[in-house]
Amino acid sequence: MTREQFIQEFAALIEIAPDHLQEDTLMANLENWDSVAYLSAMVFIDERLGITVKPEVLSRSEHFGDILRAVEGMLEKQ
Repeated sequence: MTREQFIQEFAALIEIAPDHLQEDTLMANLENWDSVAYLSAMVFIDERLGITVKPEVLSRSEHFGDILRAVEGMLEKQ
């Protein structure tokens, strides 16, 4: 999966337009970023990238860029 595909699918997961999901986007400001979206994101990352992200990584992610950095090693180079 490329970085762009990850952003597209992550945005769909939390039901926002991909262009509203930037590295500096504050996760707390996203209306749909709640406990269900959080758990869905963990499952999504596990199933689509084949890695298990520790719960504290997502819970400490203030910005979307923090999440990107947590998975960047598993994303294809474009």
